[in-house]
Amino acid sequence: MTKTEVIELLDEYKMGLMSKATNGTIDDKYYIQTRNSLLENVSIKDQIPKFIKSCRTADEFRRYMQSESGDYAGRRKLITDSINGLVEYIEEHFDEEADPFLQIKQYNKVDQIGSGGFGSVFKYHNECLDMDFAVKVYSPIFVSSDEQKNGERRFFREAKMLFQLNHTNIVKIYDAGRMAEGPFIRMEYIEGYDLIGLQKKYGALSFENSVKVIRPILNGLEYAHGKGIIHRDLKPSNVVFSTKEKLFKIIDFGVSAFLDTDNNTKLTKTGEAVAGGTFIDPLLQENPKLRDCRSDIYSIGAIWYWLLCGRAPHGGDMKSYLGNSAPHLSDEQIDAVMKCLAGDLEDRYRNCRELLATIS
Repeated sequence: MTKTEVIELLDEYKMGLMSKATNGTIDDKYYIQTRNSLLENVSIKDQIPKFIKSCRTADEFRRYMQSESGDYAGRRKLITDSINGLVEYIEEHFDEEADPFLQIKQYNKVDQIGSGGFGSVFKYHNECLDMDFAVKVYSPIFVSSDEQKNGERRFFREAKMLFQLNHTNIVKIYDAGRMAEGPFIRMEYIEGYDLIGLQKKYGALSFENSVKVIRPILNGLEYAHGKGIIHRDLKPSNVVFSTKEKLFKIIDFGVSAFLDTDNNTKLTKTGEAVAGGTFIDPLLQENPKLRDCRSDIYSIGAIWYWLLCGRAPHGGDMKSYLGNSAPHLSDEQIDAVMKCLAGDLEDRYRNCRELLATIS
């Protein structure tokens, strides 16, 4: 919203608040929507009066005002002084460029659709295109200034990598930049669910159905590897099924790295780290500097294993557990999955193309 629009919104809101505080009414939905709009505006959120910040509903607001003042005149004064003070602050300090998407009139922020240690992901709707977009904002908590700078470099590195990728099984990126909250990447919004949602919906899959999931992931990875990029963080939450396009898509290349020309080991700067987890290649966790496409092959195998038996691979009984949990699998099918999970790089499939040929 522009400065004028925010001030007009506050003037209207003030009248509703005074009505509610003096035993009148205010529509609860209007109260909540307007409150949320104000709190989402990073330029003024620290200046918003306590009675707006702390009161989530109109009834909570009324009780708050009753506790603050026993008469109507006192409540009107408190509301008027607070809102007028906020308007004065806006007149002097309001940042018209706080959220570049909200300044473009065709964009409407719809919802927050994700969050984590890196920041948040928001859904925006473009009215002119009648399209939704996902906007990933890098805004980590509890980090030093040096960590923030390094994190921003990695964030824009992800954007540069994604810009190079144009494949039906990889999320599309449209642009990147900075807003008040931090750096952002604008990408396609995928209506659907990740593989965790898939498993909740269908349970353990047959081998034939698991291949329907694994093949498109391999197609996307083969394309990325051909561009010299490995994912290094493949897991069920990083693969999404688009219910509109009927496609599986890989997302979140946040810890990706470039390969050397032979598509295998390349060491870069020290001090790198990757997230742990049962879907990440143990060799990569031991040596975060490893650059090898076969690390992604391991993650493919881990996801495949999990799709077939409902458990991520771990322990010394992985092969027997898979066979006992999914008795419909043939020895050849079990061996195909376990070859992905081999402890030695040389014992795994050499690349996605070889694995695709096997399952075809």
